[in-house]
Amino acid sequence: MSTESPCTLCALARTTGPDHLASLQECEVVLGENQGNLGWCVAILREHAEHMDDLPPERQARVWGDVARVARAIRRVFAAHGEGGGPVRLNYECLGNVVPHIHWHIVPRHEGEPDLRAAVWLRSPEALRGSLTQGERQHLAARLRDALKTL
Repeated sequence: MSTESPCTLCALARTTGPDHLASLQECEVVLGENQGNLGWCVAILREHAEHMDDLPPERQARVWGDVARVARAIRRVFAAHGEGGGPVRLNYECLGNVVPHIHWHIVPRHEGEPDLRAAVWLRSPEALRGSLTQGERQHLAARLRDALKTL
């Protein structure tokens, strides 16, 4: 019997709650818990694996294709001169330090951020989380979901 705790991202990849945005080739995409950067999404590999290099090259390419599709959807929702000035940059991070399961954070960096050049992980938990109401969060999820359907 294993003493390891169950992988939270394996469980999340099997759910289709209100934050679920799309099922892509290799990943399930969710609106990130953190919305201090509006549009922060997470692409979660559908089954458990810890390291990208453990996947065959063709699967690695499909995972990256999923990540790129999420990025295009974010850029579509936040057009260059649209809502909030649009993202000036997107950060792509596959860390695995907290949850050792392949997952990519696709983080829009918006014009006017006080710390645009600093890593988002240096912010306080409150700043990372943001202040979206549940209704605003649902509206953003719907917009991203629609954008992902058209790409």
